[in-house]
Amino acid sequence: MEAIFTHSIARDIKEALEKNSKEPMSLIKEDSISGVSFKESNYATGPLTKTLYFEGSNGVRYKISIENLKEVKGHGHITHAEANKLGWFGEGVHWDNDEHIYKESDAEYVSWLAEARQRSF
Repeated sequence: MEAIFTHSIARDIKEALEKNSKEPMSLIKEDSISGVSFKESNYATGPLTKTLYFEGSNGVRYKISIENLKEVKGHGHITHAEANKLGWFGEGVHWDNDEHIYKESDAEYVSWLAEARQRSF
């Protein structure tokens, strides 16, 4: 569902840019808006990223990225890259089933996870 929503938002932004580029005083060069690219998306773990490229009337190329964000307790809504930088050994954040929210992976969680993985082998 999130993938469809992210793509729909990107498509709406593309259509708005195309409409604006046809205006007489537009700062966006007409017919310079790319299709919606999904190359940066990771459908398995996130983020669901859609990207648009266009050229301004000044000849400079621009990029617009649309990415679904994670809400992490104590950090607000952050990108998946920011979430992965949190915590220990790149573990980043984890879903807390009791609180129903993403939380930063602290030392206690990382040690619990290591023990659980060890028991499963």
